[in-house]
Amino acid sequence: MAAALLAGRALPAVTRDAVAGRTVSPPAAREAVTELLDESTDPVDVAAFLTAVAVGGATPVLVAAAVRGVLAVARPVAWTRPAVDVVGTGGDGSGSVNISTLAALVAASAGATVAKAGNRAATSRCGSADLLEALGVDLDPGEGIPGQLAEHRFAFLFTPALHPALRRLAPIRRRLGFRTLFNLSGPLSNPVPLTGRLIGAATREDQEVLAEAAAMLRHRRTWVVRGAGGMDELTTDGPSRVLRVDGGEPAEFTLDPAGLPLSPAGPADLAGGDATRNTVLARQVLTGAAPAPLLDTVLLNAAAVLHLAGAADDLAAGLALARDAVRRQAPAALVERLALSHTKQEGRHGHASR
Repeated sequence: MAAALLAGRALPAVTRDAVAGRTVSPPAAREAVTELLDESTDPVDVAAFLTAVAVGGATPVLVAAAVRGVLAVARPVAWTRPAVDVVGTGGDGSGSVNISTLAALVAASAGATVAKAGNRAATSRCGSADLLEALGVDLDPGEGIPGQLAEHRFAFLFTPALHPALRRLAPIRRRLGFRTLFNLSGPLSNPVPLTGRLIGAATREDQEVLAEAAAMLRHRRTWVVRGAGGMDELTTDGPSRVLRVDGGEPAEFTLDPAGLPLSPAGPADLAGGDATRNTVLARQVLTGAAPAPLLDTVLLNAAAVLHLAGAADDLAAGLALARDAVRRQAPAALVERLALSHTKQEGRHGHASR
C-alpha cells in the first residue's frame, strides 16, 4: 500500500483492498478520494472503485474521507452564523412526498436558519431541486446564498452548483446505475459550516455508517434517523430509531411519537409522485390545508430541525412553533418571497444582458 501511495496510485490499491474485504486506513482513504476527485483520473479507475465500495459496503472511514475530499474542492459559502440542514440518503423505496424539503421550509419560517442541500431526483420521481424549482425557488443563486440565509433564513444549496467535482463524476454514476459512496457522503457534505443536522437513512446499516462518519468529522447536534417501516424520515405511525452525534461517539435513542399530538401516517398518506403532483401536495402542506397525517409528519421533522437549530428546547416546543407557523401560513409566505426574489434577480440579469 505504501508504494502505491508514493506512486500516486492509491485509488487502484484501495479498490483491491475493498474487493478483498481488507480494512482501509484513514490515510489511504484520503489519498484514494483525492485521486477519485481529480479530473485527470481514468474513468475506469473511478468506476472500479465506486463499484468495489458499493459491493463491499462503504465504511465510516471511506465516507468521512469522501466528505473531507468533496468539501476541500467545493465552492465556498461565506456564512459563519448558525445554520442547520435536513436531508436524507433517499432510496427507502417509499415513494413519499418531499418531507425533508417541506420540513426545511416550515422550520425556516418558524425561526431556524436552514441551508438545505439537495439535488434532482435520483431514486424518486421528484427530488428536492425539482420541487423547489416548481415552486419558483432559485436553484443556483451563486454568491447570493449568504444573502438569502440572512434575509429569508433559507437557501437551497444545489449539489451540482456547489460541488463541481461531483458534477464531473455524475455521468459515471448514472452509467453505473446503483447507489455509490457519494449517496452516503452527500448528506454530510454541506459546504456551509453547520451547527446542526437532521439526516435520514434508508437502511439500518447506512444509519450506523453515517453516524460513525459524523462522529469522525466531529459534527455537533446531529441526528441520524430511521423511521418506522424504514423511511428515511421521522415518522408518526411508530417509533423512529435515532443515533445522536454531538462531538463524540453516536448515542442511540428511540423517538416515540405517541406522546405528541400527532396524527399517525401510513405509506399511503405520504405518497407522492412527479414534480407536478408533489407541488400540489407541497402547497397544501405549506398553507396548512394538507390532510393531518401528511401535515403532522412534516411538522414532526420540522420540530426536530428547530430543536437541533437551538430554536426549541425539545420536540414538543418545536412542534408548537412549527404548527403555529403553518397556522399563520408563514411557510407559504416564505416560498412567495423566495420566488419573488428569484424573479427580480432574473429581471436584473435580463435587463443587463440587453
